[in-house]
Amino acid sequence: MPTANPTSEFARSGNGQNSATSKDIEVQLQQLREDIASLARSVAAVGNEKASEVRGKARRAANEAADASLHMVEAAREQAMSLERDLERQIRTNPIQSVAIAAGVGFLFALLTRR
Repeated sequence: MPTANPTSEFARSGNGQNSATSKDIEVQLQQLREDIASLARSVAAVGNEKASEVRGKARRAANEAADASLHMVEAAREQAMSLERDLERQIRTNPIQSVAIAAGVGFLFALLTRR
């Protein structure tokens, strides 16, 4: 029983079938190239969309952080001004006691820096 060699059978088939098969393969390859290009464009579009979404989220987070820091700075400034007003009111109410406290703090500071 003779064994069939696919290569030799392909070579024995007529040239007309070979050229039709080659053209079919070329058409299929061209269609495959177009499909791959279309897929690449789709992937790029999705990637660009996700990138712009991430950029938007990053901008919003940065804006929120900037707003939060401005609020914190404003709160710290208001607290410092409040402390200054309280200290000034305390000094006006008890000037002798304030001078004595300031002198005591100065004396302690001098002692600590000498050593």
